[in-house]
Amino acid sequence: MARQTPNDLSAVEDTYLATQAKAGNDAAFRQLFDKHYKWVYNKAYRMLGNYQDTEEVASDVFIKVWQKLNKNKWDAEKGSFQAWLNMVARNTIIDAIRKRNRIREHPLSGSPDEDEQPLSKYEDPYSGPEQELEAVEAQQILESALEQVTKSNHRIAWMLRHLEGYSIAEIARILNRKEGTVKIWIFRCTEELRKILVAKGIQWIY
Repeated sequence: MARQTPNDLSAVEDTYLATQAKAGNDAAFRQLFDKHYKWVYNKAYRMLGNYQDTEEVASDVFIKVWQKLNKNKWDAEKGSFQAWLNMVARNTIIDAIRKRNRIREHPLSGSPDEDEQPLSKYEDPYSGPEQELEAVEAQQILESALEQVTKSNHRIAWMLRHLEGYSIAEIARILNRKEGTVKIWIFRCTEELRKILVAKGIQWIY
């Protein structure tokens, strides 16, 4: 029998708690909330960059989770609770970005790569305390650099592409901008991130 990893045990716990919450167990839902709220909050803050908006969105995520569980929208046989939570969270965050309508187009320049690919294909990004130290440090460095990007629209487009795995066309629809504009924003963010990291003595080959 294969040895269970901490991730496996966490997923088993989530499945049990989510199943109990579907049956109306408030205490089980509270445990899910306590376990995952920080991750949802951090995910929202990376995208929104505003504490008030982040708190509202994080709360909205769990309201939707509770409502969807009560309506049997989650099925353990179709995927993990963590992956499903991530889907609910990112959809809620994107709705908030659309509603804010704070994206403003700027004069364009630069030479973005027309065939630019995301850093990695979308996968469930949930990570717990068991994550390797090196990966945690790399994530913290990237998050710190992203917070220093001067244009929020550039940062959001870059994260939708490289952290969430959306296509250029999808990002253009989300932000209500032309695909060429989105490519420029991602290109500019990439260049700014490179400069920020180089200034910290970190070489980033992209």
